[in-house]
Amino acid sequence: MNTLLKIACSVALTASLWGQIQPKVEGHESPADVARRAVEGERATASAPQNNPFESEQDIQKGDVLFQTHCSNCHGTFGAGGRGADLTTGLYRFGGSDAELYRTIRNGIPGSEMGPPQVNDDDLWRLAAFVKRLGLAPPEDAPGDAAEGKVVYLTAGCGSCHSINGQGGTLGPDLSDVGRRRGLAFLEESLLKPEADLPTNHRGTRLLTSAGETIAGIRLNEDDYSIQIRDTSGNPRSFLKHELKGIQRDDPSLMPAYGSLLSEKQIEDLTAYLATLKGMQ
Repeated sequence: MNTLLKIACSVALTASLWGQIQPKVEGHESPADVARRAVEGERATASAPQNNPFESEQDIQKGDVLFQTHCSNCHGTFGAGGRGADLTTGLYRFGGSDAELYRTIRNGIPGSEMGPPQVNDDDLWRLAAFVKRLGLAPPEDAPGDAAEGKVVYLTAGCGSCHSINGQGGTLGPDLSDVGRRRGLAFLEESLLKPEADLPTNHRGTRLLTSAGETIAGIRLNEDDYSIQIRDTSGNPRSFLKHELKGIQRDDPSLMPAYGSLLSEKQIEDLTAYLATLKGMQ
């Protein structure tokens, strides 16, 4: 038995045993599913060619149609990002070669909302060809001043909830590579309408205690008897449910809408600064 097969068998056995004791959470893959899909993906891509065999103009056009069907809901009609990464920058977390793009699309990204599309191998290559074409688009020019935007970020208190390269709070999403993952339109909308597209694990939760105190934060964990949140000061807290008067889940956003707090120029500058955060320094 060669080394690759031994590893595959070991991972598959671990996934099988883990799956017997680890329940699947609704809307997410269980660890067993992730491990099993990783093994299957490696087997499927091990013998894949290094160069895309389907990159004619006709193939790319078909890839566009496939992209609109399977990918645009998260990545946007023109690939500029949304719930999914901005694909027009030409910067990819798992590499931008033909083989790497094919492998990422074929396997999806474990631990994220991106699973493998249900298409055949030829169409996977056509999707990869179209994504590669998206990455060749001229970069967007941000109208604001990124240097001034950094000042706005610091003075507006964004770092109390968000972190950049390990510096800042943990209540909001990490922004270290937000400029690679999100286009300008999405970044601006996030400042003006933060509730428009908020990750599930960052939606607000409000608790009303028996003493009448309201505590806001993001939910960390919950079972039949207790709930744990990270409050707006960044502190993890745990409460027994029978001691609470009420729980308001999925409160759209704890982040204020900055359109009424910042000037139009400050919004443009802050958007320009966020667009520079590529996470690849």
